[in-house]
Amino acid sequence: MNIKNFDLNLLVVFKTLFEEKNVTKASKKMGITQPAMSNALNRLRYLVKDDLFIRGPKGMRPTPRANDLSLPIQTALNNLELSLSSIDFNPKTTKKNYRISMSDDVAPVILPNLVDFIEKNSPESSLCIRSEQGNEALKLLDNNEIDFAIGRFETVAGRFGYSDLFTEKYVCIMKKNHRFKKESKLSIDQYLSSKHLRVAPMEAPLHPIDRVLSQLNFEREISVRIDLITLAPVIIKNTDLILTLPSKTAQRMAKIYDFHICELPLDLERRKTKVVWHKELTNHPTFDWIKNQILKN
Repeated sequence: MNIKNFDLNLLVVFKTLFEEKNVTKASKKMGITQPAMSNALNRLRYLVKDDLFIRGPKGMRPTPRANDLSLPIQTALNNLELSLSSIDFNPKTTKKNYRISMSDDVAPVILPNLVDFIEKNSPESSLCIRSEQGNEALKLLDNNEIDFAIGRFETVAGRFGYSDLFTEKYVCIMKKNHRFKKESKLSIDQYLSSKHLRVAPMEAPLHPIDRVLSQLNFEREISVRIDLITLAPVIIKNTDLILTLPSKTAQRMAKIYDFHICELPLDLERRKTKVVWHKELTNHPTFDWIKNQILKN
């Protein structure tokens, strides 16, 4: 296909249709009429010799060919946007959707200030927050589906840039009338005699406290396991379970729910939370602006 004869606006049509899976929604998002969107789709179909999108019960379903085209088209449009947006970047007028993945324990620490900052300094911009972590978040960066990943990364490959956001120690929390409420630091016997709540996806590796306990031939009793930190306060408040977690999240929860914080009986390696991005976004005005604000937290 000769690119000289190709209407590059059709790439935007494709990207919007792929995202919305609905001709009416896509036309509204692009600010054109539905017949114009349908006409553009027919032109695309003719040029690539494929139906691209097939009408189904849940909207327009991408064909295998459309799925193959989605990433290179999205990458090409994103690179073009990056090149153009770096010229005379003005946060007051830019209309950028910043896409960030962060865990639900880190989000409450970062998001309130970040949302407030954007509302005041870049009112036309928006935030899209996802919760993927670890390798899943790095895949999203590679696929250009997010701009930044915030979380605990054991290793960061050379194709990424990163900065340490903050370092925390681990502590444990419990309800205010817990039997150990007067303790500032638990003994190993007190810790092991307690029943524990763990917050982590089922595929998550061992918690640092469990690794250290295992080396000492100890094991704590995890009686409840959940994958969302937002559920933890209700459980802690109404049971004798204790939760081991990073200190920033513990302090926030203790302030809101009047929980008691205790030091752990064992010294653990401190948790480092990082901000990670693809190196192609390094030294880019649009992304440096938001990255610098994130790092102020």
